[in-house]
Amino acid sequence: MRQKIKEKFKRFFWHGYWTDPVIFFTLVIGVLLNLGMWIAVWRIVEPASRPIILHYNVYFGVDAIGDWKNVFLMPALALVILLINAVLSRFFYYKERLASYLFAGMALLVQLLMAVGLGSVILINF
Repeated sequence: MRQKIKEKFKRFFWHGYWTDPVIFFTLVIGVLLNLGMWIAVWRIVEPASRPIILHYNVYFGVDAIGDWKNVFLMPALALVILLINAVLSRFFYYKERLASYLFAGMALLVQLLMAVGLGSVILINF
């Protein structure tokens, strides 16, 4: 059982997929952005007893208020989406290369958009 899991893990990571420059750089930049979001949250967000603004819309104003711990959900959700897109990108790599590139690109785009959203939440509240 353990050997079987080890073999699947090895097959997943020792693969031509990881040497493709488009895949490699988009996923590495996505991981670095997510790491930057985690660092920003840990260093800037301070525990507060008052509710904070989690989402602001130009047309409607504040439309989401919550606890300071909810800010940690943003990089966590971005990480989950990054991992799901990386696995899907790896799955489609030899079947449909364009789909694989799109999954990797969307993983990076989600990280960028989440970083902008997290930056605005931090600027508004802290």
